[in-house]
Amino acid sequence: MADKDIPSVDKAMDTLTEEQKKKLEELIEEEEGVTRKVTGFWNIVITVLAVVMSLFAIYEAVIPLTTQIVRGVHVAFLLAISFLYYPFAKRFKGKVNVFDIFLSLLSFACIIYMLVDFEDFIYRAVTPERWDMIFGIIFIVLILEVTRRSSGWIMPVTCIAFLIYAYIGPSLPSPWTHRGYDLERIVGHMYMTLEGIFGVPIDVCSTIIIMFCIFGAFLTVSGAGKFYVDFAFTAMGRKPTAAGRAVIFTSYLLAMASGSGVANTVAIGSVAYPMLQKSGYDKNNAGGFLAAGGMGAITTPPVMGAAAFLIAEFLRISYVDVILLALIPAALYYWGLLLMVELDAKKFALKAVEIEKKHTLKELTKMYWYHFLPLIAIVVFLVRGYTPQVAVFAAILTCFFSCFLRRETWFTIPKLIEALKQGSITVLNVAAICASAGIIVGIVSLTGLGLKLSSIIISYAGGNLLVTALFTGVLPLLSKIINFPNLSLFKTTV
Repeated sequence: MADKDIPSVDKAMDTLTEEQKKKLEELIEEEEGVTRKVTGFWNIVITVLAVVMSLFAIYEAVIPLTTQIVRGVHVAFLLAISFLYYPFAKRFKGKVNVFDIFLSLLSFACIIYMLVDFEDFIYRAVTPERWDMIFGIIFIVLILEVTRRSSGWIMPVTCIAFLIYAYIGPSLPSPWTHRGYDLERIVGHMYMTLEGIFGVPIDVCSTIIIMFCIFGAFLTVSGAGKFYVDFAFTAMGRKPTAAGRAVIFTSYLLAMASGSGVANTVAIGSVAYPMLQKSGYDKNNAGGFLAAGGMGAITTPPVMGAAAFLIAEFLRISYVDVILLALIPAALYYWGLLLMVELDAKKFALKAVEIEKKHTLKELTKMYWYHFLPLIAIVVFLVRGYTPQVAVFAAILTCFFSCFLRRETWFTIPKLIEALKQGSITVLNVAAICASAGIIVGIVSLTGLGLKLSSIIISYAGGNLLVTALFTGVLPLLSKIINFPNLSLFKTTV
């Protein structure tokens, strides 16, 4: 007999109170930006733009286009949708105002101006004309504003600091000094070349990351994500460690397809927390356990997080190599979590629980086995030597056609539109950060900072290996400290 205090997957969200749902939404907005919940005309506008953005990415995956066009169109949709989707401030989230409409149209204007005659445009990068400067400055400001709206002040302030660094180079003390660049040179490098905003980060985002986001959206809309959760929970029996094992198994299955730690944690948490609580976990340890399981999505093949695609591009290795390198660390990570489950069983004196099940494992597998096909397809195509874009496109097609094996999972027109929309909406936050990262990468290459940064660190460390290692770890450490509040996602929710 199933324990009636443990909700089924279908009813999990219903067990949350309105206050908990509101708090959960606030925490997600803190991580991914405050978003508008508009209806009517503006919802249609956002949907159309997002669907076109996804269709353009899919088209480019099949029929490659000129690099400048791909990156430019991607950024145009990024800015146009973001100004309608992310409000200027939280108090403006109820409706789209005239200011946001103006910025959205201005975003298209900046890209259209660039693409009208981009061959002559890129040749003027060193000596930009008046209108190049006007549109370039506006474009940089738009990028910074979209990044602020979607991910907060940290990235825009960092970009501004790097821009100032490029301008005041001669005034800086050694070894930070450089020749210095005027406004024309900085704007030209950022806006008119493929070394600034339209550099490698946006290249990866516009070709690979967005395709994986679309793939994830198709899995979600098709019901594959729900199937992975049901499959993992149904596979666990009535044992003291069943709750913890179910969370780890579910986290791993979703991690292979999501690539987002936050999304993974949120998807699992609402279902798993009541079971962990019933099993004997206290609120703090359950929250930490859920976050640890969910965050493994960032390094779990085949999808992984956005950084994996950047690693492949910067190191000039194939994405298959990145997957192979990540297999063992990902396996060890979840193996470590499984060991913690065994230790927790004794530490917390866990009790045996069983989630309410609608089907047996055999029945569930027989009905929805085809949801595993997209994951198999993406791995097979990557191993066969196809590009990540083609592999993901094949996985999307596999997901789409396999869903017609059962009537209840058919891809209707509304479901298809929703999947294409969510694919673009999901990538907005990452794309804005990639565009801002292009500013930083562009300044580093323009000023030569990247070439002498290692010597600067060694110089300040005085030749001491330990101090050198500590200095090298300062930036990642600061990044963790800055984002530390987000680690309490479920601790404060449940």
